Amino acid sequence: MKKLSTFFFILSSFLSFAQVKLNTKDLNNLIAISELYSRNTNARGSEFAKSIDSLRTTTLNPIVDALIEVGKGEKSILENKFLARPSNEQLYLWYVIREIHYNLVSKTKAKRPNMEIANEVLSQKIDARWLLDNYYYRIHGGIASLFNNADLSNFNIDIEKLGFKNLTEKSIFYFNMMDALVGGRFKVLQMLKKNDKILEFAEKLPKFNNQKYFYYKDFDFKDFNWVGYEESKSYSEVNIGNLYITLIAHYIATIQLKGKPEAQEIYSNSILHEPKYFKYSIAKADLEMLFEKNK
Repeated sequence: MKKLSTFFFILSSFLSFAQVKLNTKDLNNLIAISELYSRNTNARGSEFAKSIDSLRTTTLNPIVDALIEVGKGEKSILENKFLARPSNEQLYLWYVIREIHYNLVSKTKAKRPNMEIANEVLSQKIDARWLLDNYYYRIHGGIASLFNNADLSNFNIDIEKLGFKNLTEKSIFYFNMMDALVGGRFKVLQMLKKNDKILEFAEKLPKFNNQKYFYYKDFDFKDFNWVGYEESKSYSEVNIGNLYITLIAHYIATIQLKGKPEAQEIYSNSILHEPKYFKYSIAKADLEMLFEKNK
């Protein structure tokens, strides 16, 4: 009985029960925002900003502020008001934006009225992990745009002060930030044999909890199915796997251009040196071989 109670306690910690009720204006404006977003997911341009701004309400102000900031791609997107965990109510509203966008762009599902989609989302119990991941994905374009030219090496992101409830939420934030900052950059640059550019970007990355990005490696959360665009995948396999791609490219570039001693800092202090995560990497065999050599 005790085990059963524990199971339901853990399950409830990931379900958001804050079903949201909006007045008519908020609901209509949220749908309008969703439709505008779906046509311009990068939130670019003065016309987009003007249109979004006209849909402000007290409830929707945080969404309007964030989308306008995404379109700017400036350092202000890294302010705590955008990086901190939103309320469950706000996360639901962002999920409406996601679902209406998918409804509009899907090539395999029959389109439904957007009002129906919005009401359905707002009345459902949705996994809080999906809600949180969706929010950071929706704002990642502004961070990616900023990092194209910005040097963030003197900027620190204190994950412990952003209001996350548990290790899972902290990991979701970290993975989304790394995807926004690096994404597929290192992989592409590695294929193009531009190791100098890999190191250039690596040196401009911000700190996480006052340390270089690769020091963050506390990913002992329970894996879960992540629902993407019409498919479901292991969250750890996708995100830890992507982090390995980034780390391996950075490690190899450092060995080739700076030598093994400097590369050792990356290896020894990252998940490159953590066998429990190797199963999530497509380079599992190589990581195991490297680990044996470095024992």
